[in-house]
Amino acid sequence: MKIGILTLCPKGGGGVYQYTESLLESLLKYTSHDYFIVNYNRSAIPEISRLNKGHFIEIKKNHSNIFMKIKRATYVNLPVSRGLLDVSKNYKIIRKFNLNLIIDPVISLIPIYMGIPYIVTIHDLQHKYYPEFFTLKERVSRNYVYKNAAKNALLVTCESNFVMHDIVNFLGVPKERIRVVPSPPPLDLTVNKISCEELERTKVRYNLTRKYLFYPAHLWYHKNHVKLIESLNLIRERYKEEIPLILVGSQKGNFENTMRRITDLNLDNQVNWLGYVPKKDMLYLYKLATALVMPTLFESVSMPIWEAFLLGVPVVSSNVCALPEQVGDAGLLFDPNNIDDMAEKIYTVWTDENLRKELIRKGYERIKDMTLENYAKQWEEIIEMAYQDSYGV
Repeated sequence: MKIGILTLCPKGGGGVYQYTESLLESLLKYTSHDYFIVNYNRSAIPEISRLNKGHFIEIKKNHSNIFMKIKRATYVNLPVSRGLLDVSKNYKIIRKFNLNLIIDPVISLIPIYMGIPYIVTIHDLQHKYYPEFFTLKERVSRNYVYKNAAKNALLVTCESNFVMHDIVNFLGVPKERIRVVPSPPPLDLTVNKISCEELERTKVRYNLTRKYLFYPAHLWYHKNHVKLIESLNLIRERYKEEIPLILVGSQKGNFENTMRRITDLNLDNQVNWLGYVPKKDMLYLYKLATALVMPTLFESVSMPIWEAFLLGVPVVSSNVCALPEQVGDAGLLFDPNNIDDMAEKIYTVWTDENLRKELIRKGYERIKDMTLENYAKQWEEIIEMAYQDSYGV
């Protein structure tokens, strides 16, 4: 079977980029279909070069005029028009490869324009819960793209039951057309061995002289960095305990507010933002951490939590969305809007070594079967079902 995989999420795209990478790794390594990586340029997913498998199809970026936008809107919303309209100007190259199926991990309408049956992944519907985090244009675009991408797909995949229910409730997709498939951590974390020498070099490189909490997340509003900072200040005031925090992630919309709050609370010597760090360093930043903290206001599934479980790092997390489903009893949960609750759970994990050991053990249990090979087996079933639905075989 010839299958195209849209890899349109940029390298700085956070969880969706990691999701795409894990999907590629599992399918290319553990399944035998003829895969075609579809992107605007070959370097967009540099990690796939080490896999030495899969073809590349370069498509053109979409620079549509108003006439083409009207045509595409008609094409999407009136299926009867699809035999008459040609909206694949930017994607005509795809035709010569005779793909049977497209897998779209990034939620777009491109497979519809290509006229190829497809499977789409819906990661979350955050704009339905926190519309204030999005502009009006972003909300309108999300509503339109998500609904039509899901409606026209053979199957919709997601990573949690929480998101599955949202897809049913907000997008009207029947439950039987949805498959819940949690994505495992990237292959790097499962094949790399910890080097004592590199561990020491990482300490020196980032001046890690103390125990610390670790929070890897781009500085978006919903990542809730400010309340995390305030909870550390509360711990310092209440227990006279200064808990160091290491932040990594790109500057986003809430960066300035976060940095200002750190300074206002006189926590500059306690909180250290490292920016966007190389992937090879992330392994060691996890291993050196006393615990992972995940204070997010909204998360479908948190890849850092899976990574922490895999690498033996205790987890303390917010109790929103799918996170209780993901964490189970392998971490402590708190209300991300309640600074007192957050502070108490962080302080408990920070000061109780026996609890940390127990959480590490339970984390291993939750992650042990989430291998790329098992992930590929689940996707094989999804691909086969989509193919049967599309071609009636």
